[in-house]
Amino acid sequence: MKKQIEKRSKVVIYKANSDGHSRLQKACVKWFRYQYSEYKDLLFSIPNGIPLANQNIRTKIYNKLKAEGLQPGVPDLFLSVGNSIYNGMFIEIKSKTDRLRKKQVDMIRALEQQNYKCVVVRSVDEFIEQINEYMRIK
Repeated sequence: MKKQIEKRSKVVIYKANSDGHSRLQKACVKWFRYQYSEYKDLLFSIPNGIPLANQNIRTKIYNKLKAEGLQPGVPDLFLSVGNSIYNGMFIEIKSKTDRLRKKQVDMIRALEQQNYKCVVVRSVDEFIEQINEYMRIK
């Protein structure tokens, strides 16, 4: 289960050893790469969290990433496969109890306005269902 332990500089910091979010995301990516091997390189993560470190190092990392284009609120995964309806698909991974933050809701709305499919999944089964539905669109 993902535990938020600090929130600074608009980036959420997570405890590394209790990251159910990471396990879920890894399982989803592993399934996708096996099931859709011809597209395996077209599903990738968009890291927006910064691992725990002392405040000085965390601030330096955040400032560097921000200058490189870090955008809080961007979903966790992007499937860069378009179809007749959408330009691609963004996927936000959440645990059963996590909620979207306002920045995430705002970003999802903005991405949807740009013709991207955006979904929130809370299990591997939801991920599989959403991916299969999306991939059936020709």
